[in-house]
Amino acid sequence: MKKISSIISIALVLLFTSVGMAACIPTGFFVDSDEDDALHKLETFLDRLQNEDKEGIKELFAPNAIVGLTDFGESLDALLEYFGGEIKSYTKNGLITDRDKDSGIERKWYVKSSDVTTTTDVFRMAFYWCAKDTGDKGNVGITSFYILKFNDDPHPTYSYGGDGLRTPGINIGKVYLFDLPDG
Repeated sequence: MKKISSIISIALVLLFTSVGMAACIPTGFFVDSDEDDALHKLETFLDRLQNEDKEGIKELFAPNAIVGLTDFGESLDALLEYFGGEIKSYTKNGLITDRDKDSGIERKWYVKSSDVTTTTDVFRMAFYWCAKDTGDKGNVGITSFYILKFNDDPHPTYSYGGDGLRTPGINIGKVYLFDLPDG
């Protein structure tokens, strides 16, 4: 009987210790961080782009962002024409995460920049991606995507962010319209 009570005591100590230690584990320890989530989204996009999976790429866009774009199909074709070569590598130039909570509605956006090297060129890409919207699921997905050849970027020392206007849909060759300090 003494052996059973010792085992139960040890089990209870371990249980309460592990529950207490759970409070010491940083938030996000067992779930993907924003950086991991954004990187996964980037890799999914690149895989679909590399495979010229038009429907797969379209699925990544927020339905509400492209519903009014009459030329989305044409801009998707233009993207596949513009992007070339086999992907060799890509950079993680930065991630901005923006969160908003208003009237019980939670929203989260990623602004992600990456340089993608292929066998033919280096492409600068920028995504504005709604990762969460508890008020309207139609807002979740890519809202704005920008792509530019590295050699066409007048500001190559900065992370690429498109034209700064967050224009919905696919935007090819657009650059920031304002002067930036020399960097």
